[in-house]
Order: sequence, then structure tokens, then C-alpha cells
Amino acid sequence: MTGQGRVEVTGGFLLLVAWLNYLDRSFVVPLALAACGVHELGHIFVIRRMGGAIRGIRLTAVGAELILSRPLGYWQEGLSALAGPGANLLLALICCNGKGWLTFAGLNLALALFNLLPVGRLDGGRALRCTLALLAGPEPAERLAGWLDGLCTAAALGAGLFLAVFRGNYTLLLVAVWLLALLFRNISPFPRNKACQRGRKKVQ
Repeated sequence: MTGQGRVEVTGGFLLLVAWLNYLDRSFVVPLALAACGVHELGHIFVIRRMGGAIRGIRLTAVGAELILSRPLGYWQEGLSALAGPGANLLLALICCNGKGWLTFAGLNLALALFNLLPVGRLDGGRALRCTLALLAGPEPAERLAGWLDGLCTAAALGAGLFLAVFRGNYTLLLVAVWLLALLFRNISPFPRNKACQRGRKKVQ
């Protein structure tokens, strides 16, 4: 960050990184953190190009939170939300043909696709809410997005339970539980001013 903002690192973030690093045997954690850094830089670049001012960034166990000095308009917010996954997709495309860079390309691709899910305060969910707000207004947008959040989360839970019971794979189930926690955490009225405030955003 520049002198305009500050970086806050929580204890939960440090504990999560330490635990993952302890389990890591393939040097994946540093690569994943680099992919997350690229993701956030994509957001920051577009926010600043849109004239937004970033007051700070907070790193937590469930992701990174960019704190703006003032909210952005609907289309600016939607574009800035898509900039993070866009940066990861671009880097994945660049690295996929490089020898020895396939793991890094795969991490960037997975991070981009996950954040593009149209759920809650993930980038895809925020972009969807802003698009719906532009088309139909904030209140109908929040209602429709809430239904989509519930449907997507229920589908992920069902698929995760199936894989856990019949395949012994708990990855999707854990992701679905995390999405459910986000859904309950972020139940709040859609901003009634002319902006989607860029609030808490999870980065994997």
C-alpha cells in the first residue's frame, strides 16, 4: 500500500498460513499466496483507475478486505470486482505454456473460477448484484441475488455431501460450508446510496 492506506494482518491469517505451511510438502503455499497477491493487485489497480481511494487492506483467516474511503458506483464496483479474477486468468494463460509453471497456472485458474461464483460477497456475487442493481434497482437486486445465493450454496452442499459419502472427498463439502457461513455473515440490506460498497471479500 501507499502512504494513503495501511495493511493490517490478523492473528487468524498468520495462524492459517503457518498451519498450511506446516502441511505443505510441495511448495504450494508460497505459490498460492503469490496468486492471492496478484488477485488483490488486480482489484487495487482498477479501483485506483476508477478514481477510488483505498484506505487500507485487512488480511484475515477468511480472506482479504479492501477498505475504501468512499463507495464506488454500481458499474465501477462491478468492474473492480471482476478485475481480481481477471488478473488471475491472465496470469494463468501466460504461465500455462511455461515449463515448470503449470502448478502456478492451475492455482491462478482455480482462484479465479472460485471467486467468480455468483455467491454472496465473492467477486462473482458482487458483480452480479451490481449488474442487477443497474438493471432493476437495489432492492429487487438484493432479493434476486439472495435467492441465487441460497440455490448455489444448497447445490454446493448437496454435491459436497455426495462426494464426501460416496467418494471420500471432503473438499467441496468444506467449501460449501464456508460459503454457507459467508451467506449468513453477509445478510444485510443492499446499499441504498448510489454505490455498492466494496466490503469483505474472501480470497483463497
